[in-house]
Amino acid sequence: MLGRKQANILVIKTDSLSAFVAAEPAFDAIRDAHPNAKISLLTIPPLQRIARASPYFDQVASMPDFRITEARKDFIKQLKSAKFEKVYDLAGDDHGRKLYSAMGMFRPKWFSAAPAKRKKKTKKSSFDLPRLERMLDSAGLDAPARLPNFSWAIDARKDSANMKPSWYGITTPFGLLLPGLNEQKRWSPQGYGALASLMARSGYMPVLAGPKELHHFGDEVAHDAPQLVDLTGKTDHLQLAALAKEAAFFVSDDAEEMHLAVSVGCKGVLIADAKAPSVAPEGRHVVTLRFNQDPNSVEAPFIWRTLSNMGLVEIASETR
Repeated sequence: MLGRKQANILVIKTDSLSAFVAAEPAFDAIRDAHPNAKISLLTIPPLQRIARASPYFDQVASMPDFRITEARKDFIKQLKSAKFEKVYDLAGDDHGRKLYSAMGMFRPKWFSAAPAKRKKKTKKSSFDLPRLERMLDSAGLDAPARLPNFSWAIDARKDSANMKPSWYGITTPFGLLLPGLNEQKRWSPQGYGALASLMARSGYMPVLAGPKELHHFGDEVAHDAPQLVDLTGKTDHLQLAALAKEAAFFVSDDAEEMHLAVSVGCKGVLIADAKAPSVAPEGRHVVTLRFNQDPNSVEAPFIWRTLSNMGLVEIASETR
């Protein structure tokens, strides 16, 4: 008697790093529900490397540019030939909607985290855990009752030299500075520079990390704090997770990378707009300092005292 054919499952997560981190328990639930299936992930190019390191997916691919006719047709043909039994669309964005329409009569059983239609627009954070929970419930799955845990991201390449702080010349206790891309929500380079100087005087190496788009911003911070180790554009998500695991603390504003740092146990301070929805990860050791209109109203000495009150740093006498 022939054995049952291996099931093919497709997971779609095509939104952002913060949403990818938040969905980690959902990835676990899907893998647990289909232990013997071949699970493929469809994501965006920046997330491919960290997705491939996860224990949840057998295959990872990125979404093609649907504006290119031939690329779109070839991709849809591949999806149809894969004969997926189920699709879990954990993003519920335009990418998933386009795929849903394109699959037509070949569409498998489809579960989507797309938000319910509302009469009035409401402000939402970059990810929505209740939506994921509702989607999993509709699929008959239970998400693990836990917070995202990316410890596997460190284990994936733990023996590689470039996963260690020393690879970047970091030899003393250090803190991670994680500015976001949004200029309106971002603390100023002078603010980060002042904090970096306080860190250095207390024996903590200031390390700035983030995407390559922040390289010029890093140059501005280094102008006020020459002790800065500027790693903007020099780490992938796996390397950043490893750095966050070893860091004494982090300070961030609206950075996607902050969520990854928190998921490996890094603690710290978040500078956030008082009028915006909270972006702080729930249930974690993160203190949020809120500002009205101007993020620079939060000053470096106050952040440094907050980190001290959290028990994360020891303040040198000359910085008090």
